[in-house]
Amino acid sequence: MKNSISKRITLITFGLISIVFLLTFLFQNMFFEEFYLTKKTESLILDVKRIKTLYSYQNFNTGNLSNALINYEEKNNSRIAIFSLDGTIEYLSYFDKNNIEDMKSLTDFCSELLSNEELIQEVLLTNKIKSTIFTNRYSSYKKIGIISSMSLQSKNDAILISVSSVQPIKEASSVIRSFYIYLFIGFLILAIFLSKIYSKLISTPLINLNKVAKRMSNLDFEAKCEVNSDDEIGNLAKTLNFLYSNLENSLQRLQEKNEQLEKDIEKERNLENMRKDFVSSVSHDLKTPLGIISGYAEGLKDGIVSGKDAENYLETIIDEATKMNLLLTNMLDLSKLESDTISLNLESFNIVRLIRGMVKRFSLELQNKKLNVVFNLPEYAYVEGDVMMLERVIQNLLSNAIKYTPRGNIILISAIEKEENYLISIENKGITIPDKELDNVFARFYRLDKSGDRTKNSYGLGLATVKRILTLHNSNFLINNGENSVIFSFTLKKQDLISSDEFEI
Repeated sequence: MKNSISKRITLITFGLISIVFLLTFLFQNMFFEEFYLTKKTESLILDVKRIKTLYSYQNFNTGNLSNALINYEEKNNSRIAIFSLDGTIEYLSYFDKNNIEDMKSLTDFCSELLSNEELIQEVLLTNKIKSTIFTNRYSSYKKIGIISSMSLQSKNDAILISVSSVQPIKEASSVIRSFYIYLFIGFLILAIFLSKIYSKLISTPLINLNKVAKRMSNLDFEAKCEVNSDDEIGNLAKTLNFLYSNLENSLQRLQEKNEQLEKDIEKERNLENMRKDFVSSVSHDLKTPLGIISGYAEGLKDGIVSGKDAENYLETIIDEATKMNLLLTNMLDLSKLESDTISLNLESFNIVRLIRGMVKRFSLELQNKKLNVVFNLPEYAYVEGDVMMLERVIQNLLSNAIKYTPRGNIILISAIEKEENYLISIENKGITIPDKELDNVFARFYRLDKSGDRTKNSYGLGLATVKRILTLHNSNFLINNGENSVIFSFTLKKQDLISSDEFEI
């Protein structure tokens, strides 16, 4: 990677350490001597003030004062002496014949000071401690001079003078500058070492997170960020995992909804095709009887038939009108059921008696097709439901079974008791429904027989009506193929045996 975070962290770390080193070096060269000189002067003034406070107006012996002056000189690496106002040395820590230069420097400073009447008057009048920097005329070295008034026997009857060399400061600064070469090498090694550590601690986890994020962007649902710390990087890893988990769930839900949408679209497409087929079929079924009715009525009007033939014409007109009325009635009934305005009249009744009574109603149709009905029913099976609506369910199912069962076959009707309900099934032998058509049989206007045979009186509304009624009863219903048969089954809530009069067919 051209601009990797590891390189950037290394450069930033090295740059920061280099800047710190450079600023330190510049500060040492530009301000260190002055800073050191200021602090040295403040320290000398503070100690001079302490001597002035402790030994003014005191009846002390020379030894105590000399010891105080010696301690001052050892602590501050400077010389100190007390002079009278006429320039005579009154007190001195000790006199070193071998250190003539310092004595000359001290004497020279005192001579210059004593000759500066304005400065002496300022010190004596203000009672303040003054400092000055001067160059020794013999050594050409800079010196720090501290001058203060001193009250030995009377107020401000003496002058206290301290002299300290500036040369050690310059020497220390020079040594530090030389030491900066080794310090720079140390900083360089430290910068490289720290940059590697920072790169390891910061860039490596971020690089790993970036790799995992790329895998996540490619919808690799196996990719997960490792959480190894409880800091911002660890929280970022947790957040990525959380977001990715939500993304996975959202994509899964979206996929499921897309699949459901495709199914709904397919159902709607099939329903639209069935509606077109229905419109075509109904148009044909309405046009044909209307044509028959119109033709026969005109024949009767024109008097082209009479007697028994006229009666046949009238029977034909009545039969065709009945078929039209049946179609319109079924359509209106289904619309009412689907409008959610129908309320159930629930009661407990014996479904076995209802089934047997309905079979008797279809006895003529069963005889005409030589169909045999086999019962697998208990003596009674009390269920809860709307009797009139469930009567239509049994009627439609039996009508379909008779209509589509091949001649001479069997229709098996059973009712099996379950824990909380009865499972009722009607099985017609000798025919099956193509598997791809099973999902469509409950749709409105759907007809398995698309030949347009008017003798079957089928408009594709019977099972749609059954579905709606059973849905209102919270029934579980199913149509499926058996072994060379079609089985329609549904459940009804079981009720306890009652002693009241049963429903009569």
